[in-house]
Amino acid sequence: MKRKISLMISLALTLALLFALASPSFAALSQDGKLQFNEDGKFTILQVADTQDIFIANAATISALNKALDAVKPDLVVFTGDNISGSGCFGTLLTEMAIDAIAAPVEARGIPFTLVFGNHDDEGSVSKDEQLKMYQKYENCVAFDAVPEMYGSGTHNLPILSSDGAKDVYNLWLIDSGSYNVDPGASGYDYVHDDQVQWYVETSNALKAANGGTPLPSLAFQHIAVPEIFMIYNETTPGAKDSRNYFGRDLALELNPAMASGHLGEWSCPPNVASSEFAAMAVQGDVKGIVTGHDHVNDFIGTYQGIDFIQSPGIGYFSYGDAAVRGVRVIELDENDTSSYKTHTITNTELFGDSITGKVVGLNDNLSYLGYPISLTVFCKGLVARLFDWLKLFC
Repeated sequence: MKRKISLMISLALTLALLFALASPSFAALSQDGKLQFNEDGKFTILQVADTQDIFIANAATISALNKALDAVKPDLVVFTGDNISGSGCFGTLLTEMAIDAIAAPVEARGIPFTLVFGNHDDEGSVSKDEQLKMYQKYENCVAFDAVPEMYGSGTHNLPILSSDGAKDVYNLWLIDSGSYNVDPGASGYDYVHDDQVQWYVETSNALKAANGGTPLPSLAFQHIAVPEIFMIYNETTPGAKDSRNYFGRDLALELNPAMASGHLGEWSCPPNVASSEFAAMAVQGDVKGIVTGHDHVNDFIGTYQGIDFIQSPGIGYFSYGDAAVRGVRVIELDENDTSSYKTHTITNTELFGDSITGKVVGLNDNLSYLGYPISLTVFCKGLVARLFDWLKLFC
Protein backbone atom coordinates (compact mmCIF):
# COMPACT_ATOMS: atom_id res chain seq x y z
CA MET A 1 0.00 0.00 0.00
CA LYS A 2 2.81 2.40 0.95
CA ARG A 3 4.54 1.55 -2.34
CA LYS A 4 1.37 2.40 -4.27
CA ILE A 5 1.02 5.71 -2.44
CA SER A 6 4.68 6.49 -3.10
CA LEU A 7 4.24 5.74 -6.80
CA MET A 8 1.15 7.92 -6.94
CA ILE A 9 2.98 10.81 -5.28
CA SER A 10 5.91 10.41 -7.67
CA LEU A 11 3.55 10.38 -10.63
CA ALA A 12 1.73 13.46 -9.38
CA LEU A 13 5.01 15.32 -8.89
CA THR A 14 6.19 14.32 -12.35
CA LEU A 15 2.95 15.48 -13.94
CA ALA A 16 3.11 18.75 -12.01
CA LEU A 17 6.65 19.33 -13.23
CA LEU A 18 5.71 18.57 -16.82
CA PHE A 19 2.72 20.88 -16.57
CA ALA A 20 4.90 23.65 -15.17
CA LEU A 21 7.40 23.22 -17.99
CA ALA A 22 4.64 23.15 -20.59
CA SER A 23 2.74 26.10 -19.17
CA PRO A 24 3.33 29.31 -21.11
CA SER A 25 5.32 32.10 -19.52
CA PHE A 26 3.67 35.34 -20.52
CA ALA A 27 6.08 37.59 -22.39
CA ALA A 28 6.08 41.40 -22.27
CA LEU A 29 4.63 41.49 -18.75
CA SER A 30 6.33 42.97 -15.72
CA GLN A 31 6.39 41.14 -12.40
CA ASP A 32 3.19 42.89 -11.34
CA GLY A 33 1.44 41.93 -14.58
CA LYS A 34 1.75 45.20 -16.52
CA LEU A 35 2.73 45.38 -20.18
CA GLN A 36 6.39 46.29 -20.61
CA PHE A 37 8.78 47.09 -23.43
CA ASN A 38 11.37 44.39 -24.07
CA GLU A 39 15.04 44.79 -23.20
CA ASP A 40 15.73 46.01 -26.75
CA GLY A 41 13.17 48.78 -26.28
CA LYS A 42 10.67 47.27 -28.73
CA PHE A 43 7.05 46.22 -28.33
CA THR A 44 5.12 44.43 -31.07
CA ILE A 45 1.33 44.32 -31.35
CA LEU A 46 -0.60 41.93 -33.58
CA GLN A 47 -4.04 43.30 -34.47
CA VAL A 48 -6.56 40.61 -35.43
CA ALA A 49 -9.74 42.03 -36.91
CA ASP A 50 -13.05 40.37 -37.71
CA THR A 51 -12.45 36.69 -37.05
CA GLN A 52 -16.28 36.76 -36.89
CA ASP A 53 -16.99 33.02 -36.71
CA ILE A 54 -19.41 30.61 -35.07
CA PHE A 55 -18.91 27.81 -32.55
CA ILE A 56 -17.48 25.44 -35.18
CA ALA A 57 -14.63 27.73 -36.16
CA ASN A 58 -13.52 27.99 -39.76
CA ALA A 59 -10.31 26.00 -40.01
CA ALA A 60 -8.77 28.42 -42.50
CA THR A 61 -9.29 31.34 -40.12
CA ILE A 62 -7.74 29.48 -37.17
CA SER A 63 -4.85 28.26 -39.33
CA ALA A 64 -4.20 31.85 -40.45
CA LEU A 65 -4.26 33.01 -36.84
CA ASN A 66 -1.80 30.29 -35.82
CA LYS A 67 0.56 31.13 -38.65
CA ALA A 68 0.40 34.85 -37.89
CA LEU A 69 1.18 34.25 -34.21
CA ASP A 70 4.20 32.12 -35.10
CA ALA A 71 5.44 34.48 -37.80
CA VAL A 72 5.13 37.71 -35.81
CA LYS A 73 5.72 36.48 -32.24
CA PRO A 74 3.97 39.56 -30.84
CA ASP A 75 4.16 40.93 -27.33
CA LEU A 76 0.41 41.59 -27.36
CA VAL A 77 -2.54 40.48 -29.47
CA VAL A 78 -5.48 42.85 -29.87
CA PHE A 79 -8.77 41.47 -31.19
CA THR A 80 -10.58 44.52 -32.57
CA GLY A 81 -14.16 43.33 -32.61
CA ASP A 82 -16.52 41.02 -34.45
CA ASN A 83 -14.46 38.39 -32.71
CA ILE A 84 -17.38 35.98 -33.00
CA SER A 85 -20.58 35.91 -35.00
CA GLY A 86 -23.06 36.29 -32.17
CA SER A 87 -26.08 35.37 -34.26
CA GLY A 88 -24.61 31.89 -34.77
CA CYS A 89 -23.61 31.38 -31.15
CA PHE A 90 -26.79 31.34 -29.12
CA GLY A 91 -26.31 30.30 -25.52
CA THR A 92 -23.34 30.05 -23.21
CA LEU A 93 -21.89 26.79 -24.56
CA LEU A 94 -21.72 27.86 -28.21
CA THR A 95 -20.40 31.30 -27.31
CA GLU A 96 -17.63 29.80 -25.13
CA MET A 97 -16.65 27.48 -27.97
CA ALA A 98 -16.45 30.33 -30.48
CA ILE A 99 -14.31 32.37 -28.07
CA ASP A 100 -12.07 29.40 -27.28
CA ALA A 101 -11.32 28.90 -30.97
CA ILE A 102 -9.52 32.27 -31.15
CA ALA A 103 -8.31 32.66 -27.55
CA ALA A 104 -6.79 29.20 -27.08
CA PRO A 105 -4.10 29.58 -29.81
CA VAL A 106 -2.94 32.83 -28.19
CA GLU A 107 -2.90 31.40 -24.67
CA ALA A 108 -1.02 28.28 -25.83
CA ARG A 109 1.85 30.54 -26.90
CA GLY A 110 1.90 32.54 -23.69
CA ILE A 111 1.03 35.83 -25.37
CA PRO A 112 -1.05 38.45 -23.53
CA PHE A 113 -4.18 39.54 -25.36
CA THR A 114 -6.89 42.12 -25.06
CA LEU A 115 -9.98 42.97 -27.07
CA VAL A 116 -12.81 45.28 -27.95
CA PHE A 117 -16.26 44.26 -29.10
CA GLY A 118 -17.89 44.78 -32.49
CA ASN A 119 -21.48 44.89 -33.64
CA HIS A 120 -21.61 41.17 -34.53
CA ASP A 121 -20.39 40.14 -31.07
CA ASP A 122 -23.56 41.69 -29.74
CA GLU A 123 -26.08 39.88 -31.95
CA GLY A 124 -26.54 36.70 -29.90
CA SER A 125 -28.18 35.85 -26.60
CA VAL A 126 -25.00 36.28 -24.52
CA SER A 127 -24.27 39.88 -23.48
CA LYS A 128 -20.91 41.55 -24.00
CA ASP A 129 -20.43 41.70 -20.23
CA GLU A 130 -20.86 37.93 -20.06
CA GLN A 131 -18.53 37.44 -23.02
CA LEU A 132 -15.88 39.57 -21.34
CA LYS A 133 -15.99 37.25 -18.34
CA MET A 134 -15.48 34.30 -20.68
CA TYR A 135 -12.36 35.91 -22.15
CA GLN A 136 -11.08 36.73 -18.67
CA LYS A 137 -11.02 33.03 -17.80
CA TYR A 138 -7.88 32.82 -19.94
CA GLU A 139 -4.87 33.54 -17.80
CA ASN A 140 -3.22 35.75 -20.41
CA CYS A 141 -6.27 37.96 -21.01
CA VAL A 142 -5.52 41.51 -19.85
CA ALA A 143 -8.86 43.02 -20.89
CA PHE A 144 -11.20 44.49 -18.29
CA ASP A 145 -14.05 46.95 -17.92
CA ALA A 146 -12.58 50.15 -16.47
CA VAL A 147 -15.94 51.55 -15.36
CA PRO A 148 -18.77 48.98 -15.46
CA GLU A 149 -21.39 51.74 -15.28
CA MET A 150 -20.02 53.36 -18.44
CA TYR A 151 -21.76 52.85 -21.78
CA GLY A 152 -20.84 49.61 -23.53
CA SER A 153 -18.56 46.93 -22.19
CA GLY A 154 -14.82 46.45 -21.90
CA THR A 155 -13.59 49.99 -22.47
CA HIS A 156 -10.19 50.21 -20.76
CA ASN A 157 -6.60 51.32 -21.18
CA LEU A 158 -3.28 49.53 -20.87
CA PRO A 159 -0.15 51.57 -20.08
CA ILE A 160 3.18 50.07 -21.20
CA LEU A 161 6.16 50.30 -18.87
CA SER A 162 9.62 51.24 -20.06
CA SER A 163 12.06 48.37 -20.51
CA ASP A 164 13.68 49.19 -17.15
CA GLY A 165 10.29 49.28 -15.44
CA ALA A 166 10.81 52.84 -14.22
CA LYS A 167 7.68 54.46 -15.65
CA ASP A 168 4.88 54.26 -18.19
CA VAL A 169 6.09 55.43 -21.59
CA TYR A 170 3.15 54.46 -23.80
CA ASN A 171 -0.57 53.76 -23.52
CA LEU A 172 -3.18 51.74 -25.38
CA TRP A 173 -6.84 52.73 -25.40
CA LEU A 174 -9.38 49.92 -25.93
CA ILE A 175 -12.76 51.50 -26.64
CA ASP A 176 -16.13 49.86 -27.18
CA SER A 177 -17.56 51.59 -30.26
CA GLY A 178 -20.93 49.93 -29.73
CA SER A 179 -23.22 47.99 -32.01
CA TYR A 180 -26.21 49.75 -33.53
CA ASN A 181 -27.61 53.19 -32.80
CA VAL A 182 -30.77 52.81 -30.73
CA ASP A 183 -31.34 56.52 -30.12
CA PRO A 184 -34.93 57.56 -30.96
CA GLY A 185 -35.28 58.09 -34.70
CA ALA A 186 -31.66 57.12 -35.35
CA SER A 187 -30.23 54.45 -37.64
CA GLY A 188 -26.89 52.95 -38.57
CA TYR A 189 -24.04 51.94 -36.31
CA ASP A 190 -23.49 53.05 -32.74
CA TYR A 191 -20.95 55.61 -31.62
CA VAL A 192 -18.64 56.28 -28.68
CA HIS A 193 -20.85 57.98 -26.09
CA ASP A 194 -20.19 61.05 -23.99
CA ASP A 195 -19.50 59.18 -20.74
CA GLN A 196 -16.85 57.12 -22.55
CA VAL A 197 -15.28 60.30 -23.92
CA GLN A 198 -15.34 61.87 -20.45
CA TRP A 199 -13.58 58.81 -19.03
CA TYR A 200 -10.99 59.01 -21.82
CA VAL A 201 -10.30 62.70 -21.15
CA GLU A 202 -10.02 62.22 -17.38
CA THR A 203 -7.74 59.18 -17.73
CA SER A 204 -5.67 60.94 -20.39
CA ASN A 205 -5.20 63.91 -18.07
CA ALA A 206 -4.14 61.62 -15.21
CA LEU A 207 -1.57 59.91 -17.43
CA LYS A 208 -0.36 63.32 -18.60
CA ALA A 209 0.10 64.51 -15.03
CA ALA A 210 2.03 61.34 -14.14
CA ASN A 211 4.19 61.94 -17.22
CA GLY A 212 5.38 65.34 -16.04
CA GLY A 213 2.70 67.33 -17.88
CA THR A 214 3.38 65.79 -21.29
CA PRO A 215 0.65 63.75 -23.02
CA LEU A 216 1.47 60.05 -22.88
CA PRO A 217 1.79 58.78 -26.49
CA SER A 218 -1.02 56.38 -27.28
CA LEU A 219 -2.86 54.32 -29.84
CA ALA A 220 -6.61 53.78 -29.69
CA PHE A 221 -8.19 50.47 -30.75
CA GLN A 222 -11.89 50.18 -31.53
CA HIS A 223 -14.04 48.23 -33.96
CA ILE A 224 -15.85 50.97 -35.89
CA ALA A 225 -14.06 53.99 -37.33
CA VAL A 226 -15.01 57.56 -36.48
CA PRO A 227 -17.02 59.55 -39.07
CA GLU A 228 -14.07 61.91 -39.53
CA ILE A 229 -12.47 59.13 -41.58
CA PHE A 230 -14.32 60.56 -44.59
CA MET A 231 -12.05 63.61 -44.42
CA ILE A 232 -9.33 61.56 -46.15
CA TYR A 233 -11.61 60.69 -49.09
CA ASN A 234 -11.49 62.58 -52.37
CA GLU A 235 -14.30 65.02 -53.01
CA THR A 236 -16.19 64.90 -56.29
CA THR A 237 -18.92 66.82 -58.09
CA PRO A 238 -22.48 66.48 -56.78
CA GLY A 239 -24.36 63.64 -58.46
CA ALA A 240 -21.21 62.03 -59.90
CA LYS A 241 -21.47 58.31 -60.64
CA ASP A 242 -20.98 56.11 -57.53
CA SER A 243 -20.53 59.18 -55.33
CA ARG A 244 -22.03 59.54 -51.87
CA ASN A 245 -22.72 62.50 -49.66
CA TYR A 246 -21.44 62.28 -46.10
CA PHE A 247 -21.76 65.14 -43.65
CA GLY A 248 -22.36 67.63 -46.44
CA ARG A 249 -19.45 66.54 -48.66
CA ASP A 250 -19.84 64.76 -52.02
CA LEU A 251 -17.26 61.98 -52.02
CA ALA A 252 -15.79 59.49 -54.46
CA LEU A 253 -14.76 55.99 -53.43
CA GLU A 254 -11.14 57.15 -53.50
CA LEU A 255 -8.54 58.05 -50.92
CA ASN A 256 -7.05 61.52 -51.13
CA PRO A 257 -3.41 60.69 -52.03
CA ALA A 258 -2.22 63.79 -50.19
CA MET A 259 -3.67 62.43 -46.96
CA ALA A 260 -3.80 58.65 -47.24
CA SER A 261 -2.52 55.54 -48.99
CA GLY A 262 -3.52 51.91 -49.18
CA HIS A 263 -6.40 49.78 -50.42
CA LEU A 264 -9.97 51.13 -50.34
CA GLY A 265 -12.16 48.21 -51.30
CA GLU A 266 -15.46 49.49 -49.90
CA TRP A 267 -17.01 52.57 -48.34
CA SER A 268 -16.04 53.01 -44.71
CA CYS A 269 -18.98 52.31 -42.39
CA PRO A 270 -18.73 54.62 -39.38
CA PRO A 271 -21.77 55.79 -37.42
CA ASN A 272 -24.06 58.44 -38.87
CA VAL A 273 -23.50 60.46 -35.71
CA ALA A 274 -20.28 62.38 -35.19
CA SER A 275 -19.67 62.04 -31.47
CA SER A 276 -17.22 64.09 -29.43
CA GLU A 277 -14.60 61.31 -29.47
CA PHE A 278 -12.32 62.46 -32.30
CA ALA A 279 -12.44 66.12 -31.27
CA ALA A 280 -11.48 65.18 -27.71
CA MET A 281 -8.54 63.10 -28.94
CA ALA A 282 -7.35 65.94 -31.15
CA VAL A 283 -7.43 68.33 -28.17
CA GLN A 284 -5.75 65.90 -25.76
CA GLY A 285 -2.88 65.36 -28.18
CA ASP A 286 -1.94 61.88 -26.97
CA VAL A 287 -3.50 59.60 -29.59
CA LYS A 288 -1.18 58.96 -32.55
CA GLY A 289 -3.63 56.74 -34.37
CA ILE A 290 -7.06 55.10 -34.20
CA VAL A 291 -6.81 51.43 -35.17
CA THR A 292 -10.02 49.88 -36.51
CA GLY A 293 -11.48 46.87 -38.31
CA HIS A 294 -15.16 46.44 -39.33
CA ASP A 295 -14.63 47.17 -43.03
CA HIS A 296 -13.20 43.81 -44.08
CA VAL A 297 -11.70 44.75 -47.45
CA ASN A 298 -10.08 48.06 -46.51
CA ASP A 299 -6.38 48.34 -45.69
CA PHE A 300 -5.09 51.90 -45.52
CA ILE A 301 -3.63 54.66 -43.36
CA GLY A 302 -4.58 58.31 -43.57
CA THR A 303 -3.96 61.35 -41.39
CA TYR A 304 -6.34 64.11 -40.34
CA GLN A 305 -5.65 66.76 -37.71
CA GLY A 306 -2.52 64.93 -36.62
CA ILE A 307 -4.25 61.60 -35.93
CA ASP A 308 -3.79 58.56 -38.16
CA PHE A 309 -6.72 56.44 -39.25
CA ILE A 310 -5.26 52.93 -39.28
CA GLN A 311 -7.80 50.78 -41.08
CA SER A 312 -7.11 47.04 -41.10
CA PRO A 313 -8.61 44.18 -43.12
CA GLY A 314 -10.43 41.20 -41.67
CA ILE A 315 -8.72 37.85 -41.18
CA GLY A 316 -11.78 35.61 -41.22
CA TYR A 317 -13.29 33.38 -43.89
CA PHE A 318 -16.75 32.91 -42.44
CA SER A 319 -17.69 36.43 -43.53
CA TYR A 320 -16.89 38.40 -46.69
CA GLY A 321 -13.35 39.40 -47.60
CA ASP A 322 -10.81 39.98 -50.33
CA ALA A 323 -7.80 37.71 -50.87
CA ALA A 324 -5.76 40.76 -51.87
CA VAL A 325 -5.85 42.14 -48.33
CA ARG A 326 -7.35 39.54 -45.96
CA GLY A 327 -4.89 39.16 -43.08
CA VAL A 328 -3.51 40.83 -39.94
CA ARG A 329 -1.77 44.05 -38.96
CA VAL A 330 1.56 44.34 -37.16
CA ILE A 331 2.36 47.47 -35.15
CA GLU A 332 5.88 48.02 -33.81
CA LEU A 333 6.56 50.49 -31.01
CA ASP A 334 9.98 51.77 -29.91
CA GLU A 335 10.40 53.33 -26.48
CA ASN A 336 13.27 55.41 -27.85
CA ASP A 337 10.90 57.17 -30.26
CA THR A 338 7.34 57.13 -29.01
CA SER A 339 6.34 59.94 -31.37
CA SER A 340 5.93 57.43 -34.19
CA TYR A 341 5.35 53.75 -34.89
CA LYS A 342 5.91 51.26 -37.68
CA THR A 343 3.11 49.19 -39.16
CA HIS A 344 2.37 46.82 -42.00
CA THR A 345 -0.19 44.18 -42.86
CA ILE A 346 0.50 40.53 -43.64
CA THR A 347 -2.01 38.84 -45.92
CA ASN A 348 -3.19 35.30 -45.38
CA THR A 349 -1.87 34.48 -48.84
CA GLU A 350 1.59 35.58 -47.69
CA LEU A 351 1.24 33.37 -44.61
CA PHE A 352 0.05 30.30 -46.50
CA GLY A 353 1.59 30.73 -49.93
CA ASP A 354 -0.37 29.41 -52.89
CA SER A 355 -2.08 26.70 -50.84
CA ILE A 356 -4.56 29.13 -49.29
CA THR A 357 -5.67 30.28 -52.72
CA GLY A 358 -6.47 26.83 -53.98
CA LYS A 359 -8.11 25.50 -50.84
CA VAL A 360 -10.14 28.40 -49.57
CA VAL A 361 -10.34 31.52 -51.72
CA GLY A 362 -11.79 29.61 -54.65
CA LEU A 363 -14.69 28.38 -52.49
CA ASN A 364 -17.72 30.18 -51.19
CA ASP A 365 -16.43 31.92 -48.06
CA ASN A 366 -19.59 31.26 -46.10
CA LEU A 367 -19.42 27.50 -46.74
CA SER A 368 -15.71 26.78 -46.93
CA TYR A 369 -15.43 25.76 -43.26
CA LEU A 370 -17.66 22.73 -43.83
CA GLY A 371 -14.93 20.78 -45.58
CA TYR A 372 -12.25 21.13 -42.91
CA PRO A 373 -12.04 18.31 -40.34
CA ILE A 374 -9.97 20.48 -37.98
CA SER A 375 -13.16 22.42 -37.32
CA LEU A 376 -14.73 19.24 -35.96
CA THR A 377 -11.72 18.94 -33.65
CA VAL A 378 -12.40 22.42 -32.27
CA PHE A 379 -16.07 21.50 -31.82
CA CYS A 380 -15.27 18.26 -29.97
CA LYS A 381 -12.66 19.97 -27.82
CA GLY A 382 -15.18 22.60 -26.75
CA LEU A 383 -17.89 20.05 -26.14
CA VAL A 384 -15.65 17.81 -24.01
CA ALA A 385 -14.41 20.81 -22.01
CA ARG A 386 -17.97 21.89 -21.29
CA LEU A 387 -18.98 18.34 -20.30
CA PHE A 388 -16.18 18.30 -17.74
CA ASP A 389 -17.40 21.66 -16.44
CA TRP A 390 -20.90 20.25 -16.02
CA LEU A 391 -19.60 17.12 -14.29
CA LYS A 392 -17.75 19.27 -11.75
CA LEU A 393 -21.06 20.79 -10.72
CA PHE A 394 -22.49 17.42 -9.71
CA CYS A 395 -19.44 15.45 -8.53
